[in-house]
Amino acid sequence: MKRSKEGDKIRVIAKVDVKPLVDAFGEIQTDEVVITDERIEHIIERHRGDYELFWKNVSSIVTKPDIILKDCKNQGTVFMVKRLYDTNINVVVRVALSMDKKGLKNSIMTFYRLRDKNLQKMLIKNEVLYKRT
Repeated sequence: MKRSKEGDKIRVIAKVDVKPLVDAFGEIQTDEVVITDERIEHIIERHRGDYELFWKNVSSIVTKPDIILKDCKNQGTVFMVKRLYDTNINVVVRVALSMDKKGLKNSIMTFYRLRDKNLQKMLIKNEVLYKRT
């Protein structure tokens, strides 16, 4: 397991289909999606009741999302959304663009549940890169 400059462990979560990302951003550095210990701690603290749901499903969310949206506010960031049971789950991923410092990986920033109403707002405000048909 690798460590970041801050000493956090970096865990590889999965490899993703890069086509929707490349179509939106151009060349990207990798197909790997990772998460650091610091981001895991953030999820535990801010989304305490949902951490188990996140950890159990994160790999399938990033490898087989129902929707990928390009974040209109943050450059190089996407929302990977998947319907699970009776809720939507949003995993926010910072994409390692070719113009970024070399050696970066696509990184999970956070995750949260997303009500249908809020998903509909996100679909209006952000560019749809992929939608499962």
